[in-house]
Amino acid sequence: MNGAGRGTLPPGDPLHFQLARRHAFTEADLIVIVGTPFDFRMGYGRRLSPTATVVQIDLDYRTVGKNRDIDLGLVGDVGAILSATTAAAGRTSSNTAARKAWVGELRAFERAAYEKRLPRQRSFATPIDPYRLVHEINEFLTEDSIYVGDGGDIVTFSGQVVQPKSPGHWMDPGPLGTLGVGIPFVLAAKQARPDKEVVALFGDGALSLTGWDFETLVRFDVPFVGIVGNNSSMNQIRYGQIQKYGEERGRVGNTLGRVKYDEFARMLGGYGEEVSDPADIAPALQRARESGLPSLINVWIDPEVYAPGTMNQTMYK
Repeated sequence: MNGAGRGTLPPGDPLHFQLARRHAFTEADLIVIVGTPFDFRMGYGRRLSPTATVVQIDLDYRTVGKNRDIDLGLVGDVGAILSATTAAAGRTSSNTAARKAWVGELRAFERAAYEKRLPRQRSFATPIDPYRLVHEINEFLTEDSIYVGDGGDIVTFSGQVVQPKSPGHWMDPGPLGTLGVGIPFVLAAKQARPDKEVVALFGDGALSLTGWDFETLVRFDVPFVGIVGNNSSMNQIRYGQIQKYGEERGRVGNTLGRVKYDEFARMLGGYGEEVSDPADIAPALQRARESGLPSLINVWIDPEVYAPGTMNQTMYK
């Protein structure tokens, strides 16, 4: 699942995969794309096996078959189409040898990818590895936590690690990368579901765009747990500039000040903490939760590392 579809299958479900998509796209003989355009996140369709049969289902006919040829396009309500497909197919066994072998292959790939990355998720390096930060956030989430991601590179990191537990519990900037949605999403989520905890991860660049509405959250007594992955950079932009124009132009127009957003939160009447040691992340998150206030935990992360998803972006090559 990607985008708002995350959480449709809970972590631990035998068919829940987070790291095996590329392998599946390469090896599958049939690929069904549901509600997802062939945009830059999908390599404009080039990441799919050229020999696979490709079916695309979407509510918008303009999305179906755009940027990549498909074998079958179905336009309409996704729920209605999938329900009708299931009814037409009838009940089939999920325990066939071929089915078990395919799921086992994906699970082995998923496990290997996870174990390869695990040392970084548990790293005690300083500045803090972004993988360690998003790992701690994932461990912190509960069944009732709505996760909001607002940023470029840091949210790309979180997309590999953070796993919402239920449908409708993931919100991010979407395919256009519309930074600055974090605080508005927090306001909207708490208005729609006041019974839910909201946990929001911001890049420092993203928070600088609409962060003043943190005061609105304080004024209306809307608690949430906010985390800033602070590297004093618009790092996804920085990486792209380095790739296109060289290291000497990598810092043009994307370097930010060393802003202590924990002090910003306290100034406006919320809860704030500064974290520079990975071991302090989890306790700080817990104290933010217990404060009952809008909060910002300002975590200093390493500006010299980039998410794999950032480095693999087609637009940067």
